[in-house]
Amino acid sequence: MPLLQRLNRVFNKKGGIKSLISLLPVISVLLVLAGVCLLFVLPMDGQFRRTYISENALLPGQAHTYFKDSEENILRAYREEVKILKDVAESERAVVIEKWINDMGYKAAIHNWSFTHQDDVKSGSNVYGVLHAPRGDTTESMILCAPWINGDNEFNEGGVALAIALARYFTRWSVWSKDIIIVIPSDTRFGLSKWVADYHYTSMSASSGAIQGGVVLDFPGSYEHFSRIEVKYTGYNGQLPNLDLINTAVLISAHMHLNIVIHGVAGTDHEYKNRATTLLRGIIDQSSSGLYKQGYGNEPFSGWRVDAITLKAVMDTQSMPFTQIEYGKLVESVLRSINNLQEHFHQSFFFYLMISPWQFVSIGTYLPAAMLVGASFTIKGIYLWLKATESASGKSIVESAHAFGFFVAILLACAALFTVAGSAPSSVLLPIYGLISGISVILPFFLNKIVERKSESYITKLRSYSLIYAGLVLTTLSTLNFSLALILGLLFFPLAHLVKPSKEVSEVSIKTSVASLVSNAAIILTSPWTGILLYFRFIVCPPSSKETVFPRLITSISVPKLDDFVNGMMWNWRALGVWSFVPILFLVWLPLWISAFVATLIQESKVIEVESVKNGKAGEEKVAVNSEGVEDGKKSDESAKD
Repeated sequence: MPLLQRLNRVFNKKGGIKSLISLLPVISVLLVLAGVCLLFVLPMDGQFRRTYISENALLPGQAHTYFKDSEENILRAYREEVKILKDVAESERAVVIEKWINDMGYKAAIHNWSFTHQDDVKSGSNVYGVLHAPRGDTTESMILCAPWINGDNEFNEGGVALAIALARYFTRWSVWSKDIIIVIPSDTRFGLSKWVADYHYTSMSASSGAIQGGVVLDFPGSYEHFSRIEVKYTGYNGQLPNLDLINTAVLISAHMHLNIVIHGVAGTDHEYKNRATTLLRGIIDQSSSGLYKQGYGNEPFSGWRVDAITLKAVMDTQSMPFTQIEYGKLVESVLRSINNLQEHFHQSFFFYLMISPWQFVSIGTYLPAAMLVGASFTIKGIYLWLKATESASGKSIVESAHAFGFFVAILLACAALFTVAGSAPSSVLLPIYGLISGISVILPFFLNKIVERKSESYITKLRSYSLIYAGLVLTTLSTLNFSLALILGLLFFPLAHLVKPSKEVSEVSIKTSVASLVSNAAIILTSPWTGILLYFRFIVCPPSSKETVFPRLITSISVPKLDDFVNGMMWNWRALGVWSFVPILFLVWLPLWISAFVATLIQESKVIEVESVKNGKAGEEKVAVNSEGVEDGKKSDESAKD
């Protein structure tokens, strides 16, 4: 007890609770730095785990595969037929493929789909067939999928031909306990997504049981050889398939001596650089999945509790040691493992980060990185709230309720802008976006007129609410889409720490001028519209070497490509349910930015007001001095006359 009393006296002598409160901004910044540092600690030895098969029933690579060279002539014949269909109308192509699948013994059908919004209609035709398992009861099934157009917008000639050849080959074996569904969708975006949705929601002419898993074939071009297999597994909104499915494909590839990679990183997994590169690419891939373009085929299954992966054959003309038959054997072996499942994938991980084909980081290890970044906003918001309540007006409940209501009004205004953007026709969506961005820039100036006569504590509470709101969203989002929460937290960092809350400025100095300049720069660079434009300019349409001059980077933007980019984002929200971009932009990023912008405007207006007051006082003093001087002159003249 004496020791505790002594510590208490020292604590009170050092400032007590107030000293701790003054440290909250520093703690907030340190939490962000700790989250970023933790991210780079994950690829270090001892922080990750070795992959393993949790579901023993899978038995990867244990079954003997019979898809051998004897099938190569049939596969080549199908490739020639598929090549002819490349320039044929989609409806005619669907009829031909349906006939092929029917002749094999499948129950085939054509699935005509369409998405309509205002003046824009997207439509196409998918072909699918069901092979009922000889040893099954039609309650479970697995997917063999090969889209006509892959995720890189290439004609998937080899993938479609392989899928049809494998489907024909599968009819000769009686080992299947699950139905096999072959799907040839028009693309990996709208066509496949609509088929998956209709399969679960509507009664289709050819149907089966619950889909347990699937493999998407991606073998573009006319080459019959490939260099390596790349596993694509990220779904929409950051959802991931069960890790056992990825481990199964990797283990079978190792047994077949195939070169398999994750996120395109080749090389040994013993080097920190390769592991860190794979981790960072995985975070970028997970955060941007479904942003604006079509995926690789496994994404549409992610929202339906269907575990699917895409096996992409990568061609390198310098070295292509593997044949298309080996690719087919890999697909056959993966489906044989899925066929062995006694129940749905459930034992392994659904939340993980891959750092190599053989190593991963579990959620318990990487989640604190995003949680620390999200908690930093909450702590900074609490600090601003405590700071606001130090003054007499800041303790008013009425002021607190009014500031909260004002922030809710900003949220509702952003929701209204979101509604306008969501309902806008595709043909005028880009101008609508331009108009909305202009409104969102003008809106803070309008709001400034409403709150400019409010006290400093009122503006501080407004910023406090916005930061606490951002912290709650980020910490919740980190459990659903870790990568997106982490990247958004880093993007929001300047709004929390570089934009200073409004305060009375007693004098204008170099320090206050620099702070104002930093705040303005943070407002401009962290605008959601600036973020969209920069992402489009440097990621979607990267500049060439001739466009190194900054003005050229802006003036050389392709308007049609920008229109496709904006429409792609909105269509993925409308048709595919990708909520991780457009709703986040309007309902999280934009309110936070507007609140910070309003605080900056209030600060600037007070600086100008103080300057004018000081100048006015200086003018009055000068006038007083001049008048006294005139009076003294008059007195001296009178004395001279006397």
